[in-house]
Amino acid sequence: ESIKTVLTSPENRILIKRMLIKCADISNPCRPREQCIEWAGRISEEYFAQTDEEKRQGLPVVMPVFDRNTCSIPKSQISFIDYFITDMFDAWDAFADLPNLMQHLDNNFKYWKGLDERKLRSLRPPPE
Repeated sequence: ESIKTVLTSPENRILIKRMLIKCADISNPCRPREQCIEWAGRISEEYFAQTDEEKRQGLPVVMPVFDRNTCSIPKSQISFIDYFITDMFDAWDAFADLPNLMQHLDNNFKYWKGLDERKLRSLRPPPE
């Protein structure tokens, strides 16, 4: 009933649509682990290339954390989840009840934390 009330207002519907688009845009940590790892790698490589190009051209480096020689991908993912994802998806989950998404988020956060606790900077642990 409360959802129907929220959806009766055109302003609320627009806000919900905007939130859906934003959540879809940054939802990588809410995907199944293998997809999350794959896309974290692709996104990191894009940022590494940007940083490389900024350095090559003598431009100010926009994202110094994405220096491929010093970056910890697990730390970057943990920060991204802490800063952008958790509160937004907690709110979305309260509105729409998304247990699978939230479970993936929790699993992925624990995965990145585990790598970081081992002082690893890569997408995956080394083969054993």
